[in-house]
Amino acid sequence: MKPSPAISAIAGALAFLLIGADLGFGLIVLARLVILGGALGQVVGCDLRERRIPNRIVLPAAAACAALSVIDGVRLSSLIGGAILIAVLFTASLVRPAWLGMGDVKLALLILCGLHGATLLAVMLAVALAVVVALLFTIRRGREALRLSLPLAPFMAAGSLLALLI
Repeated sequence: MKPSPAISAIAGALAFLLIGADLGFGLIVLARLVILGGALGQVVGCDLRERRIPNRIVLPAAAACAALSVIDGVRLSSLIGGAILIAVLFTASLVRPAWLGMGDVKLALLILCGLHGATLLAVMLAVALAVVVALLFTIRRGREALRLSLPLAPFMAAGSLLALLI
């Protein structure tokens, strides 16, 4: 049985809220983290089920997180590294769409708007986790594993949570 999108969204929002509250973030940052976590929760479920990341979830959440960042007084320096990363991911998506979809790029944009300066760390952790899982699949299934594709959203969500904790 697969969890409903509402349960996934609530679980994601609560996870980010609890970590943000434990770290002592203010209300605006907590609101941004709740939006980010809720969107990530929904997107993970959708990516696991359908292998796609819906714009109807990612884009409004990114816009809301960006608006809250502006209200909170976003620092340009915290966004520069993330913007460069988005440009690199966008280029990679155009060159090798089978490896990285445009939905993954938009998901990275959401993480940029939701996490500010931790975007690069979140994506690096996500890629590291995905590589570990891919290696485990390869050890377990051999050459058959080379034909599998892993949805990236679960790793991006886990990387985002870990980036908050580090």
